[in-house]
Amino acid sequence: MTCDRVSVMEAKEQKEEVKVLTVVCRKVVQEIGDLTIPAPPGIIFDEKSGQLKQQVTVELAGNPQIRTVTILPDKAINQGVVPVKLLVDKRIVIPLLEIPFQSVLECPGADPRDVLQKHDIQVEGFSLSPIRLLDKDPCTLKLYLILKVVVKACIVVARETILRIDAARPFC
Repeated sequence: MTCDRVSVMEAKEQKEEVKVLTVVCRKVVQEIGDLTIPAPPGIIFDEKSGQLKQQVTVELAGNPQIRTVTILPDKAINQGVVPVKLLVDKRIVIPLLEIPFQSVLECPGADPRDVLQKHDIQVEGFSLSPIRLLDKDPCTLKLYLILKVVVKACIVVARETILRIDAARPFC
């Protein structure tokens, strides 16, 4: 098969239709997630200081995941999880937990038929706090840990549209 050489000047311009995504809204959001779990066995709470006796930390155990996206009129709801591991004195005691996070983005003009894209998802940090809650016995307090995560992301709500353009037809 051969292809004749044709100058671009000789190509006829035609109206072409191209399907594209048009941005409805775009925002950088900060999302907060939290999870309350029973403290692992052996963790000791100092009642005087309000601190734990051991060094308890949370570390990332994978990439954040978007689980559900819902677009409503004029807003978008985004839900996901951050996989983490729990360490006590630098030893892994719980290899995998999922801290859920969510955000509601006000997006004037958004429609349920639009699409949501999330870019540049970053975990900014973690927080861990002890709390004592009532156990089955109403006279006993049991130790729990509140795990928090801060996630930053760029959210784009876009709509499919057809764009009509002047274009030269392929000549080869």
